[in-house]
Amino acid sequence: MRTIKLTTTEEQTLREGYKNHPKAHFRLRCQALLLNYEGMTVQEVIKITKTRSRTIYTWMNRWDQMGIVGLMILPGRGLKSKLSEHNEELIELLKKE
Repeated sequence: MRTIKLTTTEEQTLREGYKNHPKAHFRLRCQALLLNYEGMTVQEVIKITKTRSRTIYTWMNRWDQMGIVGLMILPGRGLKSKLSEHNEELIELLKKE
């Protein structure tokens, strides 16, 4: 059974993130780590957060490696633009339409 260890400051940081952060995904990640810290197993946290075990372990690993920043969505994620700034002809054509 894996559990995370937190200092008092880290615990307070996660609690503040869980209560006050504007993004739901960030609050969920804080909640999952806090539940684990408070003694719940990963399997119990999965039932509450409705996520996969691999996801919980990923959040735990990122917390260990990066701290609070590891719980944010990292740059480079998501849908990539289909337009390239190097394709000036297409951009000008789209502007005209």
